[in-house]
Amino acid sequence: MKKKSRREDSEPSVQENKDYPFQNDKDSPATKCDSSKKDESQLQANNPKNRKFMGVLRNFFYKFLLCCCISGEISDSETYESVKKLADSKQEHDCFDKDKHYIDKYKITKEVGRGSFGIVYLVKTKYSRKKKALKVVKKEFSFSNQFGEIRREVIVWNSVSAHPNIVRFIRFLQTDTVCCFVSDFVEGETLTTFIQKNSPIAKSKAKVFAAQVASAIMYIHTNGIIHRDISSNNVMLDVYKGAQVIDFGLSTYERNPRDFCGTLLFLCPEILQRKPYDSYCDWWAFAIVLFQALVGRTPLEIYVKEALDIENVYLLPRYNWIRAALNVKVSYPAELSDEARHFINDLLQKDPYRRPLEANIREHEYFHRVPWPKIT
Repeated sequence: MKKKSRREDSEPSVQENKDYPFQNDKDSPATKCDSSKKDESQLQANNPKNRKFMGVLRNFFYKFLLCCCISGEISDSETYESVKKLADSKQEHDCFDKDKHYIDKYKITKEVGRGSFGIVYLVKTKYSRKKKALKVVKKEFSFSNQFGEIRREVIVWNSVSAHPNIVRFIRFLQTDTVCCFVSDFVEGETLTTFIQKNSPIAKSKAKVFAAQVASAIMYIHTNGIIHRDISSNNVMLDVYKGAQVIDFGLSTYERNPRDFCGTLLFLCPEILQRKPYDSYCDWWAFAIVLFQALVGRTPLEIYVKEALDIENVYLLPRYNWIRAALNVKVSYPAELSDEARHFINDLLQKDPYRRPLEANIREHEYFHRVPWPKIT
């Protein structure tokens, strides 16, 4: 299916936060813009006596102009853009100039998320004032190793952004110290936060939610990708768009990886046993997400609480929680519908030969008469 292109609106200024890592460098060397050179050379040729005076005047003007642009004293109107470009042309021409110019168009409003991956900010574009999300990842000392992972995330995320239930990737930017991912902003919260604040999702709404996430997973797999971190923290509930799958930092094109990665509560047996696994790890995680959406807790959390009398599964030593995850038996509450119980039970089969084919998941009785997302 041909991916429909979507173009971002005009964008914003980060000068509000003085300590933010991608501000313009005030000490960066300046160069003359091409349009100035021609007019100035003609004046000097006509009147050599003015050469020294014009040079002093020109240097003063450029310094004053560059100072105004960096300090933000120039009005934030449309006329600012041409002046800003003139100042930008005086900065050192390195590989980050263009990215710094784009980053400077985003105004940070607030921090909305933080984790081992980096920090996510709510930003607004300069003229349209539309909300965007900016994920900032600090560059490691050995950036050459980190770059491969970041490049893979950019390629993967961009290739699946056409799906309505995958948060749209807009662009990748970098400075000397950070890498930045710009995406659509989700007007909502993660499934984890929603359940903590409210309660499990109602049965009728859970079916629609499940269809949206399942459709996104199928689309990811159709593009030859394994997400590897489907979890309630990486599924957000947007008030307008419904479920939105996020975070492709662990995604891979490898067919049978062996990496131990993902979120403990959602890992399939093969990953826990450090065996080769395939794209079915996403469907196992999806079943856990659906169970949590309907019940309020994951099967492993319930098992650890009831069998070991421990409230937080992460308090278990590493060996114990892996063993618990492998031995847990899913107990279905009485209020869970038969079709939901059957669907989750079908997906959580430890025997690979008893697991449903991906092509048959959409036709399961659980999705009977449920509207399926349309991919444009």
